[in-house]
Amino acid sequence: MKRISPLGSLLLLLGLVACAVNSPMSSPLAPSPHQVVLGSNTFGFPQSQITVLGSTQGQTFESRHSTLRHASCAKGSMDIVELSGTIDPASLQSLQAHMHNLTQCINHQGQRVPPQVYLNSNGGKPLLGIELGQILARYGAEAVVTEGQICSGACAVGFLTARQHSVKSNGRVVLYFNGTKNNGFDCARSNDMMPLQNHFLASAGRYGGTALYNQALTYCNSDRGWEIS
Repeated sequence: MKRISPLGSLLLLLGLVACAVNSPMSSPLAPSPHQVVLGSNTFGFPQSQITVLGSTQGQTFESRHSTLRHASCAKGSMDIVELSGTIDPASLQSLQAHMHNLTQCINHQGQRVPPQVYLNSNGGKPLLGIELGQILARYGAEAVVTEGQICSGACAVGFLTARQHSVKSNGRVVLYFNGTKNNGFDCARSNDMMPLQNHFLASAGRYGGTALYNQALTYCNSDRGWEIS
């Protein structure tokens, strides 16, 4: 049998070490790739579990519709809709189009799981928030504001009147009025406030709507607004 010299043994050992160093290895501690929710800093979903169905890039907004394979869905997938930017007619039209293409997530009890709509908007006339709230209610969606997102002005009006809504991590929801700058409701004019009052009553009922409206009026002249979250 051919014997390997000490020098040959050393070269063989160095070669094995080099192969081990250069070969790709996956670390069990490495974070898995994920899709960050629009307007959030880090919150998102694993890319292996989410499928993007459509997205829109407007001048003042961005929207996206995805489906997520979720443990709560015995049938179908959970819908994730994201809207980031100014609440205006174009962004609401985009949101409406995404909502029109919703799939269905049915849980183990045979009940429909509400689609989640993530909202990140710090601009838009509050009157358009009424339309946002109507869209969310029409499709039985849950409005969500999560880590890094802010929902104020028109966004907050829509958020408040969604059938289900939640704030997660350090997300912020602020309802404010800016009537003196022609960008909101004028608290001193009952005719100006009537659309908001009627919307609260229609979406939350007489008792809940009245409570919402009175709470909003409490902060109506505050520069800081009503910090809901």
